[in-house]
Amino acid sequence: MTQTEFRRARTLTIYWHEGELTAENYLESRSTDAEADNAVAVDARAVELLEHFTDWSTPEKVAAGLGEFDAGSVREAVLALAEAGLLVDRDGARREEAFLHAWRDWGEEARFFHFGTRNTIYTGDGVEQRRSDARWVRRTGGDPPAIFKSYPDAPRIHLPRIFLPLTDPFGDVLTRRRTHRVFTGEPVTLARLSTALFYTFAPMQLYDAGDLGTLILRTSPCGGARHEFEGYVAVLDVEDVPPGLYHYNCEAHALELVDPAFDRSRLHRLTYESEMCTPSAFVCFVTAVFERTMYKYRHSRALRVTLLSAGHLAQTFVLTATAVGLGAWQSAAFRDEELDAALGVDGFAEGALYMFGAGMPVLGETGMPAGINRAGLTDPRGLVKAHRPG
Repeated sequence: MTQTEFRRARTLTIYWHEGELTAENYLESRSTDAEADNAVAVDARAVELLEHFTDWSTPEKVAAGLGEFDAGSVREAVLALAEAGLLVDRDGARREEAFLHAWRDWGEEARFFHFGTRNTIYTGDGVEQRRSDARWVRRTGGDPPAIFKSYPDAPRIHLPRIFLPLTDPFGDVLTRRRTHRVFTGEPVTLARLSTALFYTFAPMQLYDAGDLGTLILRTSPCGGARHEFEGYVAVLDVEDVPPGLYHYNCEAHALELVDPAFDRSRLHRLTYESEMCTPSAFVCFVTAVFERTMYKYRHSRALRVTLLSAGHLAQTFVLTATAVGLGAWQSAAFRDEELDAALGVDGFAEGALYMFGAGMPVLGETGMPAGINRAGLTDPRGLVKAHRPG
């Protein structure tokens, strides 16, 4: 009779959860049973047993080396660990090895986050958590978090509400958008800054969501209309605005001074000495106020939605900036803890996620950003015409 060999899963994670040592194979598919759970509580003996399966072995061989335990109980424990996905057989190992090869260039953190939040169970009320005592549904008590943030004691600059017209054809704006890295050094007009900030961060409408409170609706989509993002603006070269770091109060359409000493040298440090960010006329740092999302969505998959929403916001900014004649860029390359400290946020309740900026672009003879030659580029609209039926 052939004995089944097992090996410890290489996608196994062990952590403390609510006072219990918990193990989980994050590569295992989420169960379709809302009450099932891939994460299981383990004790010291289970961890010791897992250590005996660093290499391929059978329950019988391991039991023989654990003479103080009954062979039947060891086999039963081994099969329970295999059922939980903490041990894998040869078929499971092949799947695991294919995964580890495909994701070989990314670390454990990315693997655990992506695969640990897959196949979440959506129900009529929301989304089930992996543990049945925590669901992705709205809270039943407590006041909703504030939808606006302000610095009431900070010096404030109210921005003009006469905005530049966004009249360029949408297709032209889409195809004209490029990442700009070279700027003329000319100051950006206050109207351009005001227009870009308003159409990126300001509420277009307010919505009464009942017990979820009042929600804001921006030009960018956001999961559950939570709009957890705040904008902080490093003003470096904008007409009629003294340089410094500001919070953009999207309710008042105003800049609130956070740090008047913030300058290009500080920006250079925070953005890893980026030659793209530092010459910009202004840079927007985007933070997330996590409670706004957590108030409604309590499953870690909601972080995926938050990250996607940050991308929506950046796309809105770069298209708006393009439409008003600015050259824009976006990046996630910054020193997280130092940037949080510069913004005056703790990184826990509110933390930096993204940044984008703009300046007056240097354009080549073809109208493309300096350093990019239009030769060899194809206008996608020409392709559409060329392949139109008839």
